[in-house]
Amino acid sequence: MSKNHSNNDKHSRFFQKTQIPYTRSKEDVWKDMMARMEERNEPLGKIRSHVFLYAAAAVMVLLIGFTAFMRFHTINLYAPPGQHVSKTLPEGSKVHLNAGSELSYHPYWWRFARALELEGEAYFEVNKGNRFTVKSPQGATEVLGTSFNIYARENKYRVHCLTGQVRVETEAGKIQILNPNQAISVSEKGEMEYQNNIKPEHAIAWIKNRFVYTAAPLREVFREMERQFDITIEVDQGIKGEYTGNFQRGSSPGALLKLIVRPFGLEVEQIHQTKYRIRKGGD
Repeated sequence: MSKNHSNNDKHSRFFQKTQIPYTRSKEDVWKDMMARMEERNEPLGKIRSHVFLYAAAAVMVLLIGFTAFMRFHTINLYAPPGQHVSKTLPEGSKVHLNAGSELSYHPYWWRFARALELEGEAYFEVNKGNRFTVKSPQGATEVLGTSFNIYARENKYRVHCLTGQVRVETEAGKIQILNPNQAISVSEKGEMEYQNNIKPEHAIAWIKNRFVYTAAPLREVFREMERQFDITIEVDQGIKGEYTGNFQRGSSPGALLKLIVRPFGLEVEQIHQTKYRIRKGGD
């Protein structure tokens, strides 16, 4: 036997003695390793799931807030006594507010609903498009494309149609369709009066600072003068009457009052620079 062969046998016996016994197969080892890796990855999956849910909730909150802002953000217009205000609406329609009138609408929601709220008097020039609605405490007016005038003060409601077609619905649910040169007025009791062949230039004369009346109660004329001239008019009890005529806003309020009350035998007393009293003659 050679010396080299003898050494090889010694090495083999040495490694056989030092070999560590291992009874598990390769397949068992692999399965065990994969199971341990999955256990370690499970918390990370849960974290990712929670992050996704929180992100989705945050996006939903932002969307709801943005939608609410678009829906309810409001522009308010006010024409104080002695002034008229004109405004071009988002899609180009125009509104002219008479003195002592208020108007509100939602500009960012305008493309979905052309809707306004009015208290006072206003003249509208509406572009064709979706339904255009003007709501007041006394009723609502709807159009597609037209021009019309609304008077909504206290318990009185009047609508004049100048062009196109107007649909008017009162708070009591009564409905009237108006064509050009037609009008309705709603009394304090909710009674609707229809008028035909009206003169449209009279309905919107106020835009040119001219006010035309036909058998209008005196007190209504005085209240309009208070708004147009930013003055106060005290009227003694028992004074009644109906006025037919007109006045221009650029004139002196004191001089106009004297012209208006003269046929009724009344007198005008100027108490202050912006305050007048209407009393019976001789009082």
